[in-house]
Amino acid sequence: MRRSVIAVAAAGFVLACAAPAQLAAAGVAGTATADHQGAVQRVAAKFPAMHGFKMPYSDPNQAGLLTLCNTRDQPITHGSLSTVPFVWRVVSDVATPKAYRVKGVTATLFSFQPRPYTPAGAWSGEALTAASLYSNFAHPMVQETPIDEPLTQMTDAFPPIWDHLIELRLYLGAPDSQADVMQYAAADLRISGDTWTMVEGGTSGCKSGTAVSREVLLGMRGASGTPKPGATKAPGATGGSHTSPASAAAGSPSNSPAAGSTISASTASDDSSSAGGAAPAAIGIGLAVVVVLAATTLWRSRRRRAGL
Repeated sequence: MRRSVIAVAAAGFVLACAAPAQLAAAGVAGTATADHQGAVQRVAAKFPAMHGFKMPYSDPNQAGLLTLCNTRDQPITHGSLSTVPFVWRVVSDVATPKAYRVKGVTATLFSFQPRPYTPAGAWSGEALTAASLYSNFAHPMVQETPIDEPLTQMTDAFPPIWDHLIELRLYLGAPDSQADVMQYAAADLRISGDTWTMVEGGTSGCKSGTAVSREVLLGMRGASGTPKPGATKAPGATGGSHTSPASAAAGSPSNSPAAGSTISASTASDDSSSAGGAAPAAIGIGLAVVVVLAATTLWRSRRRRAGL
């Protein structure tokens, strides 16, 4: 009888231990897995940082760098958070993938909030521009307009929390295709007070091609022309075309986030929370099985001794 109880207990214990592994194999990662992914991001950056700054993370999907340009088609590496627009043009050094070398290919600038122990794909962020059509497949680019938002749109919504950094990404899209979010050029900015400084970025030529914003193509009021020198927007002020999902969606790749919309990591966090609780629950179920089976075996043994 004791051997039977021990055998049943061992079987239940194996079930309890195997359950979390089976859940993980099915794609439900626990807290330890999420922490591991976060730790991986702390490896040395793929690209050399500027000004001797040491990047605390590395984005595994970053394939190249972004160059930021002013209205005189000159590269810039610092500026004010309240300048409208944030920059005038953004140029990538990552060539357009073959699948996107079609008529109507677009580029859209997004910004993200790096977070420790969180995969880069789950960082929160939002679109800074509407989509732009560009001319040179070798250098995708975004053209901003006078009605685009300052960088405070990002920093107010998602304050930088990891070494005061935010990451810019250039996502490409094409008609009837999803946005390419698995390979992109990026740049990193460090926020200090009301200014930003590029700590990781590119050196592409600001005149590597031409681009036009959907805001201009749609004839949106104020979108044409260049911004006035020193144009700024007061903190807390609202406006700008891509705060409207309707107008932004007109230039957004299908099945991709609309320009001006926010991208939240809450869904990923919810998944991680559910996964984190799955392992303890599985262990609890396994232990319950141990108790029930052991008690049943003991009860049957006693009935046989009593001759019932």
